[in-house]
Amino acid sequence: MRTLFDALADGLQRQVKAGEFACASLQAESSDFVRLNGARIRQAGRVDRAVATLRLIDGGRQAVHQLTLPGLNAGVDALRTPLAEAFEMLRAAIRDSEPDPLLDVNREPVLLDDRDADAVSEGARGHTDVTPTFDQALFLDTVASAAGDADLVGFCAAGPVARGWCSTQGARLWHQRHSVAFDWSVHLPSESGSGERKAVKASWSGPHFDAQAVAAAIAASRRDALVMSRPVRRLTPGDYRVLLSPRALADLLEMLGWGGYSARSHCSGQSPLARLRSGESQFSEQLSIAEDLSLGLAPRFQSDGYLRTDRVSLIERGRFADWLVSPTSAREFGLTSNAAGPYETPDSLSVAPGTLAASDALAALGRGLSLSNLWYLNFSDRPACRVTGMTRFACLWVEDGEPVCPVEAMRFDDSLYSVLGDHLEALGDTVQRMPATDTYDGRATGGIAAPTALISALRLAL
Repeated sequence: MRTLFDALADGLQRQVKAGEFACASLQAESSDFVRLNGARIRQAGRVDRAVATLRLIDGGRQAVHQLTLPGLNAGVDALRTPLAEAFEMLRAAIRDSEPDPLLDVNREPVLLDDRDADAVSEGARGHTDVTPTFDQALFLDTVASAAGDADLVGFCAAGPVARGWCSTQGARLWHQRHSVAFDWSVHLPSESGSGERKAVKASWSGPHFDAQAVAAAIAASRRDALVMSRPVRRLTPGDYRVLLSPRALADLLEMLGWGGYSARSHCSGQSPLARLRSGESQFSEQLSIAEDLSLGLAPRFQSDGYLRTDRVSLIERGRFADWLVSPTSAREFGLTSNAAGPYETPDSLSVAPGTLAASDALAALGRGLSLSNLWYLNFSDRPACRVTGMTRFACLWVEDGEPVCPVEAMRFDDSLYSVLGDHLEALGDTVQRMPATDTYDGRATGGIAAPTALISALRLAL
């Protein structure tokens, strides 16, 4: 993938004319994937894919074109024709475009080669790209053994994912990570009469496949499935004590990425955290959140070619600390940029841990709900930072610190200023790293690291 990136950078140089500036973003992956049904292979294959987003700038005008590249092994010669055709279209588009007064692209010859440890160590021995082998047989044996007779349905993708940015001024920025991401559900038999099937959803990810960790995670899913097989409890609307899993807490916090940290959203009066920034509202002093690129989940550069600030403290001890400012917003509103992406959404959130030990979490909950996932989230009142959504999958009723039975799916509707404010009793002492597992347009980068959260009251509406 790095060889292809260098060929793309060289190809740009050959296409530009006097007075023009060009840059390109590369999204590439080399992925093994397995789809499972009943803990057995349903489909297996491999995806080698690279897509370049080309930008041609002439004066204050620009045009953008996306191009699927002809294979990861393509060299400069193989790229010559598709690039030439793309630049013809770009020049035609520029002729009909208006100048962009907020156009801001890095013109400096910046260099960055950010790869995981395996790729770097192998690179020192003379290899540009290294792909740690994904042992499909070991993966399948591990899953089949751990699942037993359970109906496990899942998807696993493994291999390197890369992002690059280059320009005709000599910039070459590179990010590459190898990862394994496994999402699965353990499905219970259909219920007689209704035909409904309950399920426990879980996921695991890491830089390399860890058979012991995956087996333990599947075993935990099966334990939850045993509880899910018991008669369902129907709850009446009201406030309930809740233990949020790291995934469930992440689901809530990711809502704040919808303009909560965006300088543009704040300056245009659309941010759900406007009251936090003004000091009118605040979260619990236990809550501190940062955009932390040192986690290695996301590139340390953005799509305009600027190197990003490694760490931006967004919420510090419950109060607004800083926001994400793209070069465009900085120019429009007279701010100082910290090189956030164009949408000013966090890519690598890190939530500071608390003091609640994992072994004590259910006991601390005592009586209430243990929520593994939240679903269909949306703002019900954006200025009040009020969020609504549904409980789903392994949402269990707990008595005396022990899971007792599943609960009927419920809708919650509550302000995060309450949930993560006065009602936040404790945060877990261990942070779970959860890389993004989206595959809609290729394997995603980014993610979040978050602990469990003990909430004294979450309002269930219906």
